[in-house]
Amino acid sequence: MRYRSFIALETPEKPKRSLERALERFRPHPGVNWVKDENLHLTLLFLGDVDVNRIGELSEVLSESCANAAAFSLTIRGLEIFPYKSPRLVWATLADAEGSLANWHKKLLGKIRHAGFEPDSKPLKPHITLGRIKKAIPPALQNEILTAKVEPGFFPYDRVTLFRSILHGDGPIYQALESFELKP
Repeated sequence: MRYRSFIALETPEKPKRSLERALERFRPHPGVNWVKDENLHLTLLFLGDVDVNRIGELSEVLSESCANAAAFSLTIRGLEIFPYKSPRLVWATLADAEGSLANWHKKLLGKIRHAGFEPDSKPLKPHITLGRIKKAIPPALQNEILTAKVEPGFFPYDRVTLFRSILHGDGPIYQALESFELKP
C-alpha cells in the first residue's frame, strides 16, 4: 500500500483565521476550487506515493531534523494569483523574518534524499494555497483577491507535520501521520 504524502508547516491560529475570513468572501465565486479551512498549510516537500512500510523512516528523518530546529517566524505578505500569465493558483505569499526557513528546507531535502526518498525538487516558494483556478476569474474578483487584507505581523510556525493526502471528488482530505514541535 502507498500513501500520497507531503511534509508541511501548519498555519498558526491568527494567520489561519485571517485566511479563513478571506476564503469566506471568495468561496461564493465560481471558477475556483477553494481550499477547505482545515487544509491551510505551507507545503515544505511533496513526496508523492510512499510505501506505507517506509513511513517510519520518514518520521525518523523528520524527528531528527526538527529536534533542534527553532520555530520559523513568518508573515503573510499578501494574496497573489499565480502564475501571472494563465493563472492556476490563488495563494498567500509568506516572508521569513530571518531567512532560516530556506536553509532548513535545503538540509531537510538533503536528509530526505539521503534516506532514499525522491521528493519533488521544486525550489521552496513559501506560500499557502487558497484555491486552484479552473476557469478564468473576472477582473473584479482578481482585484478583490489582490487587495484583500490579511493579519499583519510575524507569527511562529512551530509544527512540522507529515501528511497523507487522500484524494476525493470534493477535494483532498489530509490525514496527519505524525507531527513534530519546533523550539519556541
